[in-house]
Amino acid sequence: MPFLRPLLRFLRAESGAVTVDWVVLTAAITGLGLASAAAVRSGTADLGSEVSTSLSEASVADLGCMGAGSGQAGFECYTGPTITGTGNMMGYAWMPACSMTPGGGMTCEGSGGSEISEEFFMSDGSTYIRTTRNEDGRTTVTWTDGSGQRVEEPPPQV
Repeated sequence: MPFLRPLLRFLRAESGAVTVDWVVLTAAITGLGLASAAAVRSGTADLGSEVSTSLSEASVADLGCMGAGSGQAGFECYTGPTITGTGNMMGYAWMPACSMTPGGGMTCEGSGGSEISEEFFMSDGSTYIRTTRNEDGRTTVTWTDGSGQRVEEPPPQV
């Protein structure tokens, strides 16, 4: 059977078998990926629908006076006295105490600094004082009322 010889030679040849293996393997991986996507698709659609329903039914909490508002520096809910004017301002500065040492040297003790006090008149007739002190590279600001009692938070200026 001479006409079957080419067919038998083709069937016995192995010079294309690797290509066939790769085609089969690639088809299997592609099929697995499509099956995974189909399995997850309905779950993600349901989850998205649940999130949408939950968010559409949610209400936003009212912060009231806690949020930054339209008042002066966010103080729209403040009901205490406000700054209506300024009064006296005074300040002073100091230098470290230095002295000459034998042999022409100099030693200094302490540090230099400054302090400024400003007077503020309040809407209720009281007076507040802000003291700004600079010493050793640090700045501190303190507020006191007219009787000299420390105030933790200054009132807003209107």
